[in-house]
Amino acid sequence: MVAPPAPLSVLVANPFAVDPVTLQTARDSLGEQHGRLLEGLLDPGRRQDLERGVLAVGHLQACASPGSASAVLGSDVLPRAVESALPRPRAAYLAVVMAAARCRAALDSILGGSPAMQRLRRETWAACFGDSLVHALNLAQVIQDHDVLILGETGTGKEGIAHAIQEGTPGGKDGAPASRSALNAAAVPATLVESELFGHVKGAFTGASESRAGRIRSADHGCFFLDEVGDLEPTTQVKLLRVIETDEVSPLGSDAGHEVQVRYVAATHKDLSAMVAEGRFRQDLYQRLAGSVIRLPALRDRPADIIDIGMAFVARHLAEGALPVTRERTERWLGGTEARRYAWPGNVRELQNALRNLLLGLEPGIGEAPAVDLVETEGEALPALVRDARASLKEVEDWYLRRVLAREEGNLAQTARVLGVDRTTVRRKARRMED
Repeated sequence: MVAPPAPLSVLVANPFAVDPVTLQTARDSLGEQHGRLLEGLLDPGRRQDLERGVLAVGHLQACASPGSASAVLGSDVLPRAVESALPRPRAAYLAVVMAAARCRAALDSILGGSPAMQRLRRETWAACFGDSLVHALNLAQVIQDHDVLILGETGTGKEGIAHAIQEGTPGGKDGAPASRSALNAAAVPATLVESELFGHVKGAFTGASESRAGRIRSADHGCFFLDEVGDLEPTTQVKLLRVIETDEVSPLGSDAGHEVQVRYVAATHKDLSAMVAEGRFRQDLYQRLAGSVIRLPALRDRPADIIDIGMAFVARHLAEGALPVTRERTERWLGGTEARRYAWPGNVRELQNALRNLLLGLEPGIGEAPAVDLVETEGEALPALVRDARASLKEVEDWYLRRVLAREEGNLAQTARVLGVDRTTVRRKARRMED
């Protein structure tokens, strides 16, 4: 049996970059025929297709039953004849498809269907697997050495993206998750950060009653997440850079070094570029961490996600059928002007606080920050509120009138010709906007 190339290429590609209908069609085309499909690819001249077939079938199995590693690429899925024809051991394929299934589940659990969130999922997957799972196999060491920097305001969900990347790090035996650890640099006293990162030996300092490996060594052959990296002291930045570049960490109080193979994921709400320019953050460390830069959008830039995030929060805390009046009132507020136009400086965390207030019968308590204006974001032709169909007709009209007036340099007659109305109408509407 000759494998159809399109389904294979689709099923090993970035699932967040493929049209959902095409992806489902590719899944259906494999169906229960995966065993015969693989057997039909045993021609040595089609080794790449054979790898794609193994990855596609394994990934489908892993997504369907991610908790059952034994069923993925098992003897019934990967016949002995197929396994002997593959250029890599079964464990290599198993590690990749299990990591892909975990990463995809983690990204699917991040709420929001706006274009900004779709882009975020696509970029995060690509940082873990490249263009496809075939690339992940061939470029495994490149990916391991390619660190990730996650940027975004407080409360935008940087930790969730870091978790997805850690889930997407291929693990060890039977596709088990890779080792991982994490540290929030802002939550640890500056005097203890280096001990937490690099470990220490017994007696290295007052209170060091026993030796500790440190967070980086705990993530050996896996992924280490360093949150709030912008809070590191300059001396710690120097030591961290050396560890990253040499793949060797020395505990405090010890002259012995320990080899480590770690992928680093760092996050911060601070403007690291500005900190570099001001000399408060090392440029070489910034460049080393910024292999892939993933920027999380603020909630005010994706108002279309407010209802999805809000109703998921309500469903988590309010059982179906319980307090229907409260649920209806909360849902109505989520879809109203106040929630849509608010700037949400605290992002998702602030939205959750407002919803807690509403569920308890209190005011949402969000009136102090300025409302979102219809401003165009860099690289986009329309403001987010217009693009996501969340702006009122008056807001759209005023925004467009300002845009035409600006382009025509305030010429009322020319503006009227563009808008298809008389000059008196333009003058009246312009005066109304100024009042």
